[in-house]
Amino acid sequence: MWKPIKSILPWVLISVLLPACGGGGSGDDSADSGGGDTSTSLDYSGETAQATLTGDNTKALATAGASGAKQAISADSVPVVGQRSDAPVSHDEIMQELAAWVSGVMRGEAGRQASRGVTAARTEDLSRNACDSGSLIVEYPDSGAAGNWSIVFDECTRSVSYASGSYSTTFDGSVEGVYTDTGGGYRLEFRYVNFTVRVDSATVNYTDTFNMSVTCTGDNEGASFSCEYYSDYHGYDGRTYRVSEITVSGDAGSGYSVTVRVYDPDYGYVTVTTEIPVTFGCADGHPDAGRIRMQGANGTVATVEFISCTQFVVTFEGVGSTHSWP
Repeated sequence: MWKPIKSILPWVLISVLLPACGGGGSGDDSADSGGGDTSTSLDYSGETAQATLTGDNTKALATAGASGAKQAISADSVPVVGQRSDAPVSHDEIMQELAAWVSGVMRGEAGRQASRGVTAARTEDLSRNACDSGSLIVEYPDSGAAGNWSIVFDECTRSVSYASGSYSTTFDGSVEGVYTDTGGGYRLEFRYVNFTVRVDSATVNYTDTFNMSVTCTGDNEGASFSCEYYSDYHGYDGRTYRVSEITVSGDAGSGYSVTVRVYDPDYGYVTVTTEIPVTFGCADGHPDAGRIRMQGANGTVATVEFISCTQFVVTFEGVGSTHSWP
């Protein structure tokens, strides 16, 4: 999900340009027969351009769309802050602020070490400067910022101002980061591992835990700051997918309404929206009812209706076809 970082964030963060997704081609139809990438890696490395729906790829993309909708509502893998009615602060606000803060820690600490002439990877305790209570331990590479970082939050609590007000926010978990110099700019990649955010005030005590990746890019001139956050996962056919730009409402009983961008490794991304709330009542995790709409490039559209635990119907250009799950 792409969102601008607000200007009230620290000065060191106002140096990132909006990154763009690229890529070309539409892949082949190997996944249509249940083949394709069966790698166990959860690092997405597939197509990133927008997919064009065709009669040959709608079955594969329907599988992508269905498993992407499932992933979007999975609290175990996708951040759900702001997707629950009891959330006091939106998911966007928390993740933007956290990504910006981690970026500032990385760039600020790297600059301090470089100015001190540090030439070896080190571990620093930044708890006193970064946390009101708890700890923040940073492992950074050689002098400069480029390389692999590790940032460990242990109940690091700080006062944070969001649009809806000020809260005591506690972060707990690990962030693995990679800083890359892109020549005139930089890219920051973070991975949050079993990361917990707790937001507290006089009337609120809200906690959420997630695994997630974030990519931020920028130039060295200082213009704006934005990040994309996403989750990579294995779909129903065993291939590795990615989801981003997630909005979820509803529940298991009445069904879920989902909007999500789903990246298929062979064909690229489609935007999935719910036309009829989807339920996942099957023992194997497949949807058993509901309908989604897939929007691709060049105005191409298909709908997928879930009619049982074993079959779904894809309608493309007015023609419906029934398929079984891979």
